[in-house]
Amino acid sequence: MGGLLATDALAKQAQIETGLRVIDVGAGVGGPARRFADRYGAMVTAVELSETLADTAQHLTRLVGLSSKVNVLNASALALPVEDASYDVVVMQHVAMQIAEKDRLFGELARVLAPGGRLALHEIFAGDGELQWPLAWATEPSMSALEPLDAAISRLNGLGLATSPFIDESESGRRFHENIIKRWGSAADAGQSAAGLSPEVLEQRVAASRAMEHNLRVGSLRVGRLLATRPN
Repeated sequence: MGGLLATDALAKQAQIETGLRVIDVGAGVGGPARRFADRYGAMVTAVELSETLADTAQHLTRLVGLSSKVNVLNASALALPVEDASYDVVVMQHVAMQIAEKDRLFGELARVLAPGGRLALHEIFAGDGELQWPLAWATEPSMSALEPLDAAISRLNGLGLATSPFIDESESGRRFHENIIKRWGSAADAGQSAAGLSPEVLEQRVAASRAMEHNLRVGSLRVGRLLATRPN
């Protein structure tokens, strides 16, 4: 949720700038990683578990001439293949809610963070009340690993990181899904295709957006940015 604007907001909050060593964990096809390199001048490592997505990220990075500034690794967030304290900024967006092994995940993020470094998160958290399903990343509870914001902050503090106030972007996230419903809802209900998506895929996407919009509106989901800093 949020696209390029969310990536830029996270980059500015994390103070990404020329020459900084940045690792993007759960990088997908590498859009944010390339943005950090091209717009902000960082040297970026993009880590992605899916071999298909990692290969696509490498191809796109070569295509735009950023291979010297973005290194793509096909690896797990639970076992990052990099040295301790080797990055000035660690970035993770919309990943934690898919990984049940939270202690191991955040332990790895903290391990690779250099003294004075910043962990910049744009994540989805459990709120109050019952969730409607399906979610954007999970069709049923067994496929999701949501946790409350307070639990994430407590874990980060326990790893020796100081957290800044949470920037709640739940309303902008709700509007994001509302726009999907407005754009494609009628076509999905009619069993039609749209935007190059088959009727089946479109129906699934709109169903997820309807549930996400509801959950963000009533507060059973929260989305936003959280910055944590390792002391010098």
